Amino acid sequence: MHNLTGRSSSRPAARAGVALSFALACVSHQRVARAQTAPLPTATSGRSVVDPTPAPPVQPGTSGTSTTTALANQDPGAETGSVTSAPSTTPSTNSTTPQPTTTSASTATAPAATAQAPQPAQRPANGGIMSFLPEPVRRVLDGFSFGSYGRVVVSSDLRGHSGREANFVAWGTRIDDQTYSELEVHRDDDFAGGVHTRVVATLAITGPLFHQSGTFDAQIAVRNLYIDARDILTRGLSLWVGSRMYRGDDIYLLNWWPLDNLNTVGGGARYDIGQYATVAAHLGTNRLDTNYQFQRIRVAPRDGIGAASVVLLDRPRFIASLKGTLWFMGRSARAGLKASLYGEAHSLPDGVRQNSETGERELLRADGGYVLGAQFGAYTGRRDTFVNVFFRFAQGLAAYGDLAVPYTLSAAQTAQRAQDARIALSGNFEHEFFGVMAGGYVRYFRDADPSLFGRNDLWEGTMVVRPTIWIGQHAGISAEGSYQMQAFNMLDSATGRARTASAWRFGVIPFVTPAGRGNFTRPHLRAIYAVTLRDDGALRLYAPDDPFARFNVEHYAALSCEWWFNSSYL
Repeated sequence: MHNLTGRSSSRPAARAGVALSFALACVSHQRVARAQTAPLPTATSGRSVVDPTPAPPVQPGTSGTSTTTALANQDPGAETGSVTSAPSTTPSTNSTTPQPTTTSASTATAPAATAQAPQPAQRPANGGIMSFLPEPVRRVLDGFSFGSYGRVVVSSDLRGHSGREANFVAWGTRIDDQTYSELEVHRDDDFAGGVHTRVVATLAITGPLFHQSGTFDAQIAVRNLYIDARDILTRGLSLWVGSRMYRGDDIYLLNWWPLDNLNTVGGGARYDIGQYATVAAHLGTNRLDTNYQFQRIRVAPRDGIGAASVVLLDRPRFIASLKGTLWFMGRSARAGLKASLYGEAHSLPDGVRQNSETGERELLRADGGYVLGAQFGAYTGRRDTFVNVFFRFAQGLAAYGDLAVPYTLSAAQTAQRAQDARIALSGNFEHEFFGVMAGGYVRYFRDADPSLFGRNDLWEGTMVVRPTIWIGQHAGISAEGSYQMQAFNMLDSATGRARTASAWRFGVIPFVTPAGRGNFTRPHLRAIYAVTLRDDGALRLYAPDDPFARFNVEHYAALSCEWWFNSSYL
């Protein structure tokens, strides 16, 4: 996220807000007007998609019956492994349109004067602001849709301070997640030959909110800004170019994508080979604002006085990915099995930077790395019941992830020695009034430092289970239990033994679910209580003055809400 400070820096955020508000207003009027003339949706799975096709016009003398679909309740940014059938867009066959009746001869020859007086002109069926706009304008606005993911949290540690996340592993339970939101506008168009395009713009906003800081500012970032063209050149081929969160399946309880989760500016292609295979490739770059990849320095100008600013270091990372997926029962089957193979290649060119303390120039050597991984999944097609297992191995630069830089290097000044190996799983089961979600991982990480011992050589992992009982259709209560641990390849100075840390976490989450039952049904309004039980090794992970270093028992209480609908994710 970019931290915008100062009065002038808030103007871009204001302009973006005005533009987004205008687009949202137009789309909202359109969606509300359409909903007013459509019947309520029937019960659907938690993740249907919005049908962008407008409702058919109501003919005189008909009942106005049309079809519609529910707003999407998608797990943000990911397929959670379950596949639900697409909502039908076929007009209903149960039309209540009255059939024409036979008229008698006397009725047919009645004088024109006895005919019914003409009725006043009726407003178009979709009503609202859209009804007053010219038809070409309505057609343009009809392609726009609004989507969002978000959560807002207010929390306390029950000691008079704000609540904070208590995880110490790389990916811990999300029970104490903080405020975050994504606002998305996308436009869909269909062209001759069956070509479909979608333009996506996603703006992310994170806390603290104005109410928590008193500062009229925001931390915002553009997460998506791309065009995706489907069935282009040949049926089944999709091409995209732009800035994108490029993701696969996630583990919801850990808020984590364990296999493929890239953030680049670039392009890619996907090809569906019939119903049973999909191949996706991507090439892009990213560059972090650190002196490992970018540095601007002040130098003396060639002529004149003063100083000039020049870019000394500019070396973006190039990332390529390739993923193949096999759908054993067919991609559109309601239930089935799938298997994916995945790989990444990372490359960083050499460069020169200036030491901020000595002023000397330093050579940064070219570096690289790779990722190899696989995923196996099974899904029933009923109430988002699924299980996924992930395997991933990363070497060199790729072991640190696409949004991080190596914090230690080998004697050759590269990250080639670094390794990251992980096994992860996620699953969900639901039946009648009961559901349970689970997720976890085990990971081994070794940094590029040639030393055999150190805090950056470790094993870690976590496991979390969240059973849920629904009370009626619109309320429920969840309980959560999790365990997390770290074991370092070093001695603990306090005990003289191998350094370890662990914690148990338990929570209770009563909630209200307006959209009905389902672990992936949103929105949710909820209360949260969680307790963290740390061992002494976990206390020693924190600085002595940190409150987390003093308490083995940590409380967390919060009110929160979470939503997602109509978002453009893989």
